[in-house]
Amino acid sequence: MLGEAVSKQRLWFFDNLRAFIVLLVVVFHVGMGYTTWSLSWWYVNDSQQNKVFDWFILSTDVYMMPVLFFIAGYFALPALLQKGMAAFWRGKLRRIVLPWLVGAVLIAPLIAYSAIFSRTAAPPDYFAFWAHDFWGPYWQQAHYWFLEVLALFYLFFAVVYKLSPSYFKAGPDPGLPAAWFLPLFAVFSGMPFFVANLFFWSDLWLPIKPVLMIQPVRIGLYACYFGLGIYAWKKAWFTAGGYRPRLLIWGSAAVAMLVVFTAYRVTYTLTPNIPVLYKAGHALAYAFFSLTATFGFIALFQKLADSDAYLWRRLAANSYTIYFIHQCVVIPVAYTVQKVQMNIWVKYAGVSAVVVVLCFLIAEYVIRPVLSGRRGGGAEGIFRG
Repeated sequence: MLGEAVSKQRLWFFDNLRAFIVLLVVVFHVGMGYTTWSLSWWYVNDSQQNKVFDWFILSTDVYMMPVLFFIAGYFALPALLQKGMAAFWRGKLRRIVLPWLVGAVLIAPLIAYSAIFSRTAAPPDYFAFWAHDFWGPYWQQAHYWFLEVLALFYLFFAVVYKLSPSYFKAGPDPGLPAAWFLPLFAVFSGMPFFVANLFFWSDLWLPIKPVLMIQPVRIGLYACYFGLGIYAWKKAWFTAGGYRPRLLIWGSAAVAMLVVFTAYRVTYTLTPNIPVLYKAGHALAYAFFSLTATFGFIALFQKLADSDAYLWRRLAANSYTIYFIHQCVVIPVAYTVQKVQMNIWVKYAGVSAVVVVLCFLIAEYVIRPVLSGRRGGGAEGIFRG
């Protein structure tokens, strides 16, 4: 059957794209400290700033998570078909839910505390902060929100699969999308963004006590990409005979939408209260930039990085761990050089390089050996089911 053939075929470019996006998340979070916004809630604001980082953050923030949710969705169905529902959820509880709880309850408070520690001469006692302030005005999940939302998507997917398993059967032949399918998907994915934006600011984080944290304007779009990933696997996209996005078309579209989105974002949407028509334009620009960037990167990596070279394999194998620990490395390194005056580009590049190398070394030579005895202890536990 097609489903069995696809599940056994290794798509190396997805592993490599996932690793690249995780590293992009790392340097993205380093760059947050160099924006001109002087964000009061960010963990370490550097003494040097430049508007280029504003543009970098605004644009990169759009497509990183859609790519990761798409990849997770693409491998959700084959994992469920191969393992069965019980084993599938045992793996998700061990690899996603438990790490999320550990990160949200034990590590996120330390990350939140750094926003006070890095800019206060006499910061409060940490344990007093954890017991009181963190669960009040400082409540957040740092970057562990991704695990929470991914677990919710897996839960919804499992329920739908249980109710209608016949829908998820792969067809007899690879399916090619009609010319209108992906543009219509962009419009469809922009609808929940627009509707939520009528009630919430597009960048708002909404706490849902006791433990949840979501971005209400974006979560619907993320769900669409998770679902599109499931659909893409069902239709055998990116396999021999299946749909393979063309780099020239999608890359050119992504560059064009980058210009359109960033210009629109800076001109119309940096304040919470904007007219409804501008919110509709924001939703469309956001949705089409997400789509073109996602498929542009897929096309790029399928064409140029569909390789099992050693470095790619090690980065991919450690990408989940790197994502999990990276703020624990970014924050102390950024704090160490916070007030050092030097060329800002050399400083940013140096901090980014040091953080990436340290994250990889810790993941590969410290954490991986500890987890090596555990089945499925690598990155595939989250992104490949």
